[in-house]
Amino acid sequence: MTESHPLLAELADIIETDTAPAMGIAPGWWLVLLLALLAAAAVVWLAKRRRQQLQKQAGLLAARAEMQRLVALETIDPAAINQLLKRLIRHYAPNSPLLSCSTEEWQQFLQAQDTTLTWPDLNRLLYQPTPDSADVRHFSDCAKKWLDQQSIQQLQQVAQRQPLSGGADV
Repeated sequence: MTESHPLLAELADIIETDTAPAMGIAPGWWLVLLLALLAAAAVVWLAKRRRQQLQKQAGLLAARAEMQRLVALETIDPAAINQLLKRLIRHYAPNSPLLSCSTEEWQQFLQAQDTTLTWPDLNRLLYQPTPDSADVRHFSDCAKKWLDQQSIQQLQQVAQRQPLSGGADV
């Protein structure tokens, strides 16, 4: 017969360990994963919010750049400046009653924005074949100052205001 080794009797059977827990990873790693997901969500939210702010600011910044371009021209077109101001209002409040107000109401609105400025008569300025160059320069200065003073919140609030008196389009 075969000889058995004396230590062979002391050997224990091989016992397999239990299978891995159902969660797969340790609870601490679940916490790390949750925190990483929350951080990623916060970054996405902040990036989206910043993008929206930049889009809102784009209208005002573009209007200021356009105003600089219009003022730099040899012959300043008051109608182009007036259209620029109304386009800016439309950008921040597409349904603003200011977009369809008369020239007098538009002038009253602009005058009410800054009482230190005296805006020239828009009827003469916009509808005369050759407006006075001093009035045109003064109008462009007033419009530039008004644009520089505006913020996005102010424009959104201002654009929703009703004209000072009721009237039809001009």
